[in-house]
Amino acid sequence: MTDQTKHGIDSLQTENKAKAHEIRKAEDAMSDAMESLSVIDNAISCGFLFDRHSLILQEWAKEYRNEIQRCKMFLENVGETNGE
Repeated sequence: MTDQTKHGIDSLQTENKAKAHEIRKAEDAMSDAMESLSVIDNAISCGFLFDRHSLILQEWAKEYRNEIQRCKMFLENVGETNGE
């Protein structure tokens, strides 16, 4: 194996590890956001919150839905890049 080939393989392995790390981070962030959204939705649906608090939680729920969508889009784009 030449030094150039070894460098190319090492570079590819580093890129793959970095990509796998980013995918794992996005999956974890999406999982956390989904869990948070579930808790928020349950609190809102119970109906015992003050209206102003329910409205605040609805704003938070929107932020978590946006985060979930952002993570999904990232993961879909990574999948398309890999030809999956």
